[in-house]
Amino acid sequence: MNRSPKLILWFIILLFVQAFIFDPILLGIPYTPFVYVLLLIFIPNNWASWVVLLAGFFIGFCVDFIFFSGGVHTAASLLISFARPLFIRAIFSDAIAPQNLKLQQEPFGSLFRYVILVTVVHHFIVFAFVVGTIERIGWLLNTWLVNSLLTILAVAFILLLTRNSK
Repeated sequence: MNRSPKLILWFIILLFVQAFIFDPILLGIPYTPFVYVLLLIFIPNNWASWVVLLAGFFIGFCVDFIFFSGGVHTAASLLISFARPLFIRAIFSDAIAPQNLKLQQEPFGSLFRYVILVTVVHHFIVFAFVVGTIERIGWLLNTWLVNSLLTILAVAFILLLTRNSK
């Protein structure tokens, strides 16, 4: 079964939601969930490493283009794409072969732990690049934790809405 049309649709929908619903300038608040992290989470595991890195770069670049953020989302998405095999092994260690892992078929608890891990690391990278100095560590920790929590809640909500009941 070809999943490309479904992936492209998810890409368009999540980028639209990120740009027009969860835009911090439109919301008027400094905190916003980065729901596009779902795109990084659901990159198929059977793709070659270079394709995963290219997809991560493209996803981050599109978000940077939308928010004029100077490459922080590209860097974070690329690093998450690079570290993906480590995250998968850490959370789904009982999986026989990571390339055969289908996240949609995993129990919600395991998937949620994976979402938390990817989100927390991704957001730390984004906000560490935004701050760029140790002098604003308080702002970094505050923004990182609040945005991570908002993203985890938004992603969990999206997963619960779109999850196939068995």
